[in-house]
Amino acid sequence: MSIVIVQTRPEHIPQLVIHQKICFPHLAPEDHFDADNFAAHLRVFPEGQHVALDGDRVVGQSSTFRIRGEKVFVHHTFHEIVDYGNFGNHDPEGEWLYGADMSVHPDYRGRGISRMLYNARKELVRRLGMRGIVAGGMTPGYVAYRDRMTFEEYVDAVVAGRLTDPTLTPQLRNGFTVRGIIYNHIHDSENPHATLIVWEA
Repeated sequence: MSIVIVQTRPEHIPQLVIHQKICFPHLAPEDHFDADNFAAHLRVFPEGQHVALDGDRVVGQSSTFRIRGEKVFVHHTFHEIVDYGNFGNHDPEGEWLYGADMSVHPDYRGRGISRMLYNARKELVRRLGMRGIVAGGMTPGYVAYRDRMTFEEYVDAVVAGRLTDPTLTPQLRNGFTVRGIIYNHIHDSENPHATLIVWEA
């Protein structure tokens, strides 16, 4: 496998729109980034957008922008923080990199691509002299446990290593810590809540 991480270019956008729908089938349509959103990302903060390529095929993607701590370390919904997908909250002087979106195509999961994308984010943070990365992290594994435990109990179990979550566990292995819960963060039919995760440079 020769996967490479490159900065997103306009010609990747059609594939990215399809990629979103494949990777996040349970999200409400309005929570998917569309072509106009991806174009806005490239206008606002081009160096913060990355794709994983297998040849010319997009198999992973990462979308980020800069933001100040006072905006992100308070309760926020996904729509609010990403300005309905347009990254209008991007602040060129923001000390934190906000991880708006990251995904890997189902056929390519388990091959270290998410780690490669996280490394691209970390390199960007170090190069720009920022404090770190913050994001609202989804926990797709919770659906199998929601009849048996609260969301808080599930997150605690994953952090303690008693349970494994497909998204949160790799984030923890990448040096992130859970700083809290963001309730009703996103319009997900399986679980609307998210974890507030932070990685400090």
